[in-house]
Amino acid sequence: MTAVAERPRIALQVNAVTKDPYTRSNQMLLQIAHAEGGYLSDEWLTFRQALEIGRVVRKGQHGVRLGRRVEVADKATGDLKHAMKGFVVFNIEQTDALPPKEA
Repeated sequence: MTAVAERPRIALQVNAVTKDPYTRSNQMLLQIAHAEGGYLSDEWLTFRQALEIGRVVRKGQHGVRLGRRVEVADKATGDLKHAMKGFVVFNIEQTDALPPKEA
């Protein structure tokens, strides 16, 4: 049996832009993807976030589908209901810097 001190460190997976850690099941999904992908970075971001910071997801890369709970107003009654909204994130190692724009 491996001693506690010899076990590999499991770092929190964080959003590359906000630096906020992902929560609960999303954290677990990203830990698995991090290990399977062999990534060194613990930072993840959406396609849109990559563009906002001057990066682009490499062609052919596959992201990890995550979800978050959101409140949605019922159109008929106006009551708030809970729903799941899905989104896809990529490890920052799956992105490249955008080439500079030509004048």
